[in-house]
Amino acid sequence: MKFYDRFLNAFFSEISPIQEKESYKVFEASFVAKKYNEKPIPAIIELISFLQSRDNLHISIQFGDRDTNVFKSSNTSSIEEYKQLLDNEAKFLEDEEINIVLTINKVFQDSKCTIYDLETFTCSLNKLNTFEFISSYSKLFELSNNINFEVFNQINSFYSKTISFYSLNSNHENDAFENRNEIIENFKSICHFSQSDKLRLIPNDFYLNKVDESLVKLNEIFKKYSTILSIIYLFDITNLNENKFEYKINGYKSIKGIIELNQIDFNKIEEYFEIYKWVYNGGNLNDKIGLARNIISLHFLKKGELEIQGNPFQAIQSSYKVYEKQNIKQYIEIRNKISDQLIDFNNRANKIIETFASGFQKSSLALISFYISAIAIKVLGKGEFTSIFSVDASILSLSFLLGSLIYFWVSRWELKEQRKRFVSSYNNLKIRYTDLLDKDDINRILNNDKEFNEDVEFIDKKKRIYSIMWIAIVSILGLTTIFLFICYNLNQIFETYLFRLLFGNSCDCN
Repeated sequence: MKFYDRFLNAFFSEISPIQEKESYKVFEASFVAKKYNEKPIPAIIELISFLQSRDNLHISIQFGDRDTNVFKSSNTSSIEEYKQLLDNEAKFLEDEEINIVLTINKVFQDSKCTIYDLETFTCSLNKLNTFEFISSYSKLFELSNNINFEVFNQINSFYSKTISFYSLNSNHENDAFENRNEIIENFKSICHFSQSDKLRLIPNDFYLNKVDESLVKLNEIFKKYSTILSIIYLFDITNLNENKFEYKINGYKSIKGIIELNQIDFNKIEEYFEIYKWVYNGGNLNDKIGLARNIISLHFLKKGELEIQGNPFQAIQSSYKVYEKQNIKQYIEIRNKISDQLIDFNNRANKIIETFASGFQKSSLALISFYISAIAIKVLGKGEFTSIFSVDASILSLSFLLGSLIYFWVSRWELKEQRKRFVSSYNNLKIRYTDLLDKDDINRILNNDKEFNEDVEFIDKKKRIYSIMWIAIVSILGLTTIFLFICYNLNQIFETYLFRLLFGNSCDCN
């Protein structure tokens, strides 16, 4: 029993269907009736309860050759008023046929759409050529990434990743398929489909994860389009003209052909979907698509046909394992090379500090040697530990200390420049390997820069310690020299030629 039977039988008798068709946009059915029922219809509004609130009903009825009477649910007039209009027209009916057209214009709302008759919907899908089907449903997926069909009299739900069918009185929501847009963008980067700018479909849209086995024809349609889209997503170049499919794949062999899709048994080539799913399911896309095309090109049963023999998917997986082993060996070599370079960076950090420390040691040793020599000469020459730091000796000592400070400043500046170069070299190392390794993998190998940060911290810590020691030694020696000079030789300052030249005889210091 059709959803509209009670409604039409209330108005007419001896009804014969002419044509029915249904898409996601519209349901349309035309009939011919022999008689019109003029008797009153109680609760007539209940007869159109099948109409969903988001959709619009359009009924046109023509008695013989007279004008067509139209009812639209979107208008303010009621179905009861329309019945009265028909009653008046029917009075003049004389064994004439009554032409009836029932149309439901559907509204796609909140990712939902009504299917009023699943069998009619399936037949209408089957009548579309491949290009019409793909174009039509690409437009639907422009509205939403999930399509939920609410079906009249449908008990068992079934669905793919993005399309679901369920009865009106049930609640069902598809989980968001987050990778859908990413898969489409990846496809456009590695394949050329002549209508790719309008293609909004992926093979997963029509691969049923849950199947209603009783709907054989609809299952075949979904399998057909999941397979066709898988081929489009795998081959280098494809073109579609109605049901004529033109393709080219460049692998170990270059294969091209033109085929009528209606002539294909899609049960024999459904392995294409498994290959597609593997290629687009993470990993290096260019490597995987290249390997898949190589293997597929070796497994065609006949030239110019899409049927493949053997187990190409299994061959692809085996080949990829070999490829991964080769890559793992190369990966380990690269990883070991990076580890060796990390050791080299550690040695460089030590060498930078050793150079600065060596400068400190040489300067300190020279100063201490100078002071020991000066003291030894004075003590041995005079035999007493007094007046060791004369004016000349003090000036010479302070000059040595000033020279040590200048040497400290130059060594510290050199250390800063070496540190900058050290940091820059490390960053260049990371950038250099981004062509071979993933950024996250590089960070993992480098332990998130842990060793590098420790080396930089080591340089900064040693620079700070040696700087403090260097300045401390120079300060201690300088203050000691000045103190001893003041204690033993203050009067000599006033007798010096330089002091008299500056101050003349204006100051009597005796």
